[in-house]
Amino acid sequence: MLNSIKLGFIVLLTLFTSLNVQAAGGIALGATRVIYPSAAKQTSLAISNSDTKERYLVNSWIENSAGQKEKTFIVTPPLFVSEPKSENTLRIIYAGQPLPVDRESLFWMNVKAIPSVDK
Repeated sequence: MLNSIKLGFIVLLTLFTSLNVQAAGGIALGATRVIYPSAAKQTSLAISNSDTKERYLVNSWIENSAGQKEKTFIVTPPLFVSEPKSENTLRIIYAGQPLPVDRESLFWMNVKAIPSVDK
């Protein structure tokens, strides 16, 4: 079990929104971290919009530990509109060279939710 954890790597999720999710509804992630096993082709993350009226533009990407965008990961869809009372799924695919198997690799998942504005 410990070896399988060492073979995988952890993607920590960060979510910054301008709304208090508990009080006003809004965007919520299905997990606080994603573990991507090295043998997996992809993994997924659920995103739900609990607001009854507000639409959000959701942008997501992955960064390395230096804070630079990681091009070896593909997040689909990287940009989408989350409708009120809906749930979406982000697919995370690793498309790079094999990572070291003697230690974990850490990456940061960023999800930005931008509320709609009235014209």
